Amino acid sequence: MNELKPSANLGRRGFLLAGGIGSVGAVAAVVAPKAAKVPLAPKTTAGVDERYVAGERASRYYDTTRV
Repeated sequence: MNELKPSANLGRRGFLLAGGIGSVGAVAAVVAPKAAKVPLAPKTTAGVDERYVAGERASRYYDTTRV
């Protein structure tokens, strides 16, 4: 009842795995150029008055994180 299974042929598994990964890469290379291009976000023209100003809550947070 205690029979040992023959060892698996790991070389064949690696070959099949590499073939599968290669085929997925080939499909991705064909599909990728057909994907829609996303437009870039417009550049902001924030002036001096429109910049971020840290409030009291943010200042307290940064004070507590100092080592």
